[in-house]
Amino acid sequence: MKKVLVVVAVVIFLSVSLFAQSGVSGKGKIKGIVFDESGKPLDGVTIKLFSLRAQAFFQPYPKTDNEGKWKAIFLRGGSWNIDFEKTGYETKKISYRVDEAPGSKQPEIEVKLAKIEGIALTDSIVSELEKGNLQFSAKKFQEALLIYDDILKKNPDVFIIYKNIGNCYFALEKYDRAVEFYQKLFEKQPKSAEIMNLIGNSYVNAKNMEKAMEWYGKIPFEEIKDADTLYNIGANLTNNNKNDQALKYFKRAVEVDADFAEGYYQLGMTHTALNQIPEALEALKKFMELAPDSPNLGTAKAIIDAFSKVK
Repeated sequence: MKKVLVVVAVVIFLSVSLFAQSGVSGKGKIKGIVFDESGKPLDGVTIKLFSLRAQAFFQPYPKTDNEGKWKAIFLRGGSWNIDFEKTGYETKKISYRVDEAPGSKQPEIEVKLAKIEGIALTDSIVSELEKGNLQFSAKKFQEALLIYDDILKKNPDVFIIYKNIGNCYFALEKYDRAVEFYQKLFEKQPKSAEIMNLIGNSYVNAKNMEKAMEWYGKIPFEEIKDADTLYNIGANLTNNNKNDQALKYFKRAVEVDADFAEGYYQLGMTHTALNQIPEALEALKKFMELAPDSPNLGTAKAIIDAFSKVK
């Protein structure tokens, strides 16, 4: 997901396969196993790994075998967003830190996927969905949209297609249409933090921050696991002179993504506005370490120099 670089005019981009493979390679390796809610291993689960440091996906996407196991090797160190996807199941999203240090042993990642209630997926529907997903991954969004539309026309009860259609419109920058289909899915899954986040993201890109905040506000704080979303909520609060409220969102953003330079910058600026000098110095020094070529470097350095003179 592309990071936002300014507090005003923040923009979010959908986490789809739109980025090059370059920059994600390293010496890290991870593995895991996926179960259904009863504890039975799930095969055919797609694992999408997105490097927050490289802003790129690891490809090809690993898939679980018939024992529910998967692995990924030669990964760059740092923070990763990992999505576990299987048609007919709710997507599971986690954040994970990959360690490239020689001899490091990382625990196996265990995940359970919940089946989506109220739909029946035949083999033919799954096959068509996979065709649409391939087109989407190839950035052929209009072609994918035609496939998803056809599935929905023939199978109007398969409401999970609303998300796929919404994703296509989002990628095509038709955010009003994206919201239309995400909201249809929200009517079926009114407790889904993921859908609330997708609607909020659509409104951000449509430059309607009031509506974006309305939807972000529906998500329980502890369920927001995306650094960009946390950043954008914090940025909106900062723009409305609510620095005390913004602080927790910037803090959480850099917890989720420890390499999020701009997150540290805004965290430092928020601490500065609240006259929290030690915390501001720590955040701004981390920002300078992560982004030595940033245009905000001069501002950060000036603040650090000024605070360093305070006895």
